[in-house]
Amino acid sequence: MVELLAEAALRSMALGAFAWLALKLLRARHPQLKMTVWTVVLLAAMTMPILMPWMKVTIPVPSGPPPTVRITWIDLPGVTPQTAPARFDVVAPPPDIDTAAVSTAAPIRRSEWRWWVIALYLVVSGAMLLRLLAGLMLMWRVVRVARRVPGRWGEGDFRVSEIVTVPVTFASTILLPSGSSAWSARKLEAALLHEGSHVRHRDFYVLLLASIHRAVFWFSPFAWWLFIRLSELAEAISDDAAIAGLGGDRVGYTDVLIEMAAVPQRLPAGLAMAHPRTVQQRMLRILAESSVPKPIGWRPRLGIAAALVPLAALSTVTVALTAPAKANLAWIVGPTSGSAATGTELLDRYVGQFQIGVGSLLTITRDGERLFAQWSGQPMLELMPAGGQDFVNVPGKAQVSFVIGDNGLASEVLMNEPGQGRMRGTRVDAATAAELEATFRRRDAERPERFRDQNPMPGGDALLARTIEALRGDALNEQDMTRRLSAKLHGQLPMLNKSLSTLGAVEQRVFRGVGPGGYDVYSVKFAHGRADFRLYPAPDGRLEDFNINPMGDGRPGRIAACTEESALKVASGSVPIRLVLINRSGAEVRVFSFDADGMRVPYGTIGNDATMRIWSAVDRPYVIADPDGKCRDILLPGEATRFHVIEPIGVASVPRATPLPGSRDVLARHIDAVRRGVPDYDQMTAEVAAEMRLSLPLQQVLLARLGTLQELRFRGVSAAGNDLYTARFANGSVTWQIGLLDRDRIGAVSPGPEY
Repeated sequence: MVELLAEAALRSMALGAFAWLALKLLRARHPQLKMTVWTVVLLAAMTMPILMPWMKVTIPVPSGPPPTVRITWIDLPGVTPQTAPARFDVVAPPPDIDTAAVSTAAPIRRSEWRWWVIALYLVVSGAMLLRLLAGLMLMWRVVRVARRVPGRWGEGDFRVSEIVTVPVTFASTILLPSGSSAWSARKLEAALLHEGSHVRHRDFYVLLLASIHRAVFWFSPFAWWLFIRLSELAEAISDDAAIAGLGGDRVGYTDVLIEMAAVPQRLPAGLAMAHPRTVQQRMLRILAESSVPKPIGWRPRLGIAAALVPLAALSTVTVALTAPAKANLAWIVGPTSGSAATGTELLDRYVGQFQIGVGSLLTITRDGERLFAQWSGQPMLELMPAGGQDFVNVPGKAQVSFVIGDNGLASEVLMNEPGQGRMRGTRVDAATAAELEATFRRRDAERPERFRDQNPMPGGDALLARTIEALRGDALNEQDMTRRLSAKLHGQLPMLNKSLSTLGAVEQRVFRGVGPGGYDVYSVKFAHGRADFRLYPAPDGRLEDFNINPMGDGRPGRIAACTEESALKVASGSVPIRLVLINRSGAEVRVFSFDADGMRVPYGTIGNDATMRIWSAVDRPYVIADPDGKCRDILLPGEATRFHVIEPIGVASVPRATPLPGSRDVLARHIDAVRRGVPDYDQMTAEVAAEMRLSLPLQQVLLARLGTLQELRFRGVSAAGNDLYTARFANGSVTWQIGLLDRDRIGAVSPGPEY
């Protein structure tokens, strides 16, 4: 509603600007001509919100290339995303679908702000309309109690009131003050001529409509200007009529206006003959003119209005560019052979199973004209069309895009969810899908036990040592890993080789524990830095999955002032580090890196309450800026800035050693809700909700095996600013982290500290 009214206000303003310019170019000076033009503009402005939805012109255009957006990556249990920020194409969904910003996988809280804006609009508009209605009712009562004076001054509804002190027109009634019986004949004639003109030209009704327009579009300066302009023109036309009736006696008429203005009265509604704030302007106009403009008849005025109607109608037209015609839910792309395909036949192109990473399966199914996507072990997500081969799931804010192969079937799928980054999958046959499903079920059953017991895989340390040395030599120890992991690492080999070569020789390996996804976490110290590695064991003792998380070289890093930007230097080949930027500033922020010449390069955008993960280097600074590109801070990567929370301007992060107020109770309720399978997604950010939907089955199994929660004991604050609790259950203990926004909204929550 607000968007429609705002657009209507802008269109009305544009129409008004065109009308004003046309009157200036034509040197139009006649008040009645101007009144006609601005009355038509008023009618067009009032009907604009009603006509706009019906005045759409659709122009089909060929489908162009989709826009390119930047995404970031995050580790998922059983899913292997890209290890560095990448770019891929995704078609934006229709404007009426509220999807997350794919650059950071979490939107600004538009819905909350939207409701506040709607509430403010309704309060102000309602107050103005109620004030107008109350004024009309009060003035109607004044008219009712006024004494009618039939036949004394000719035809019309003339009344004398004890309440008014100046002549007033209300609807088609002319009210005169009780003291008018003592006026001179000249003064009374001037008043009757002036107010009679208002009645003949229906000025009361025009200005009433302008008042309603002003109340509905109170946020538009044009609505207020138009009301004032119509009031001025109505008075000018009535002044001219009175002067003409008085035989051109301008000086005598201005004397009458001065007398009327000397007894001002504030009326709740109606057109009073004179106001102190406008009488001087009216007198200057009257005395500056040498002749009275000849009145324009109704027919010429109707002709002027009719000439303006096409322009007013044109201002309501919306031109929409659409993709080629679609059939039911799917858009037709490319040539077809034979008879035209139905919507279900088009959807059948996407049905199938797709391997994502080394051990996850995404299954696409169709039920009639509805398309669904389902992760292994996850509930189904209904996909709504967003143009071409692109679909969205609105509740989960997920985006799914398909790549059509030469055989007319989807050969690849691209999936993006808040906080998850890009995930690419390839179509697999039924046998491979069954194998992947069996692998997932095995890993799904193993993860809770491995996480609870915290025992490393046998031979994992030696496997890690051989894998690191092979990668440093630009090779793979394929005998130690599954076929799928080998295929994954072949694509990442250049990047892994460069990173490990920069880190240097291995000096120490330490097992840190088993993560909530069931993977072993090792911390490795190199000659020039350190990194964490995640290993997942296959049943035969080989590696089934492998990831690296670089931690830098021990340099602290810092947040620099924007004044240092011109002096920044970007080194090449420095030690890798993974950065986690968490936006808690209350608004969207932009991130810039630098090229070799020290010039800014746009890197990405982080929505409010969203996270960006960057594979970077310790000598590669980043500018954090507002949406207009104005620098807020400069991040120099290092140990102290691996996790950086972007606070509101003027608010500095304060280290703390005590828990956030209420975090214990919120975590206890969350654990209980997860155990029952009904987490409160509305209490979470979009990013956390998406992660929770993926991990819910795993966490339910884990909690079932841990038993009843007995105690939550605060143990500290993580590097990301989240509260860490030791959760003691009947059958074991687990570290759980939670971060709160606005006291009870969850900005981060998961079992296990973030490695």
